[in-house]
Amino acid sequence: MPKPGQRRHPRYEVQDVHGSLLYRTTVKVRNVSVSGLSLESAERLQLGRAYAIRLAGAGEAVDVHGTIRWGPLSSARPRPGGETRAVYEAGLAFDDVFTGSGRSLLGFLEHHVVLSPQQRLTGRFRADALLPAALEARDEFEVLRLSLSGMLVRTALEASVESRFALELRLRTGTVPLEGRGPVVPGGGAGKGPVAGRVAFVQREEAEKGSVAAQLGIEFVGGTDEARGAVARFIAEELERGPGDPPDGSGPAAS
Repeated sequence: MPKPGQRRHPRYEVQDVHGSLLYRTTVKVRNVSVSGLSLESAERLQLGRAYAIRLAGAGEAVDVHGTIRWGPLSSARPRPGGETRAVYEAGLAFDDVFTGSGRSLLGFLEHHVVLSPQQRLTGRFRADALLPAALEARDEFEVLRLSLSGMLVRTALEASVESRFALELRLRTGTVPLEGRGPVVPGGGAGKGPVAGRVAFVQREEAEKGSVAAQLGIEFVGGTDEARGAVARFIAEELERGPGDPPDGSGPAAS
């Protein structure tokens, strides 16, 4: 059994390995227009980050894309028992207003709110009739080190310690796909739930002006036996291939 602070498995440096972090959460839509919406979230949303959001009403839903343009503003809300919880407010501007998605959005709003001719273009109206909205975003990363229990990655995502994400790893031996669309269950064992990771530490890096870069230490906390097996086979092949050999193994044989 590993000692406190000791890794369960050694990490190996890898090259040309990339992947995606998939963030999912549920938000409350406060008000909405044909150009954007304001929302409340239990988690901080990243300014300037693009999200996909599914708006749902009684028996109908529409998918749109947008970018966080203002916020997040935080406030404290009371909980039963006297405790408080943080709530973040943010504004999301739709990216595809003048496309087919925009027309679908207008039709959805007409079914779920009362629109005057002026509100069709400029109005912002309460979203009391809407159900909680599903919000998700995908961020790319480069893998710097990989082990059977986690990895070190570089990404532009502003993540915090204990954040959890569904994962997709693109290995030379194939893609370890995202599986399932439900929430990640902390501590989920092999064979249960989607491939998932927990952010164990965050180290900010210097980046170009206006951009963000960070190294994230990610612990694997879920996933199928097949996904874990794919990672194990990739590491074994990397160790057998050696750092100087080409990926296809066509280099000169060792003497």
